[in-house]
Amino acid sequence: MDLTEEEVVKAMLGAGMIGVFIAAHATFAAEVGGCMAECGSGSGMAAAAIVSLAGGSLQQSLSAASQALQNSLGMICDPIANRVEAPCLGRNVMAASNALSCANMALANYDALIPLDEVIDTMDQVGKSIAHELRCTALGGLSITKTSKAIEARLLAQEGGDEALVPASRRFKIC
Repeated sequence: MDLTEEEVVKAMLGAGMIGVFIAAHATFAAEVGGCMAECGSGSGMAAAAIVSLAGGSLQQSLSAASQALQNSLGMICDPIANRVEAPCLGRNVMAASNALSCANMALANYDALIPLDEVIDTMDQVGKSIAHELRCTALGGLSITKTSKAIEARLLAQEGGDEALVPASRRFKIC
């Protein structure tokens, strides 16, 4: 895309404003709202920016962000082996694809039906409804499968075997 600096700044500002509304009325923390708080938020912000970069209207940007968040509602956070690698990478790829798809739908004037502010409020309510075990605690979902626990034990052994010796950045994931 052959865009001016002003067009890029405008798109980033639009994405940032979506983020401000999410931060003020919901959360970005997977520990509070599950993976939808991270992947969903990023997807909504990216969708709005893509619409702006493509020359779409403010309403289309808001519609794209609303659609992207709607598609992410209820996404849990359950890192395998208590590491932020899998299924995180796949979910972020999915969120990027979601952003692009929602931007294209909005540019084609597809109606998101639910306004962005209502979706963000719903995101907050849904996040609070997700069981604690499914909010980036490694206590549920894929995190507690037999294979996940075996991988975690193997990685811990490779890192010295004593959890107290493993750096906090590896023991406590930042989702």
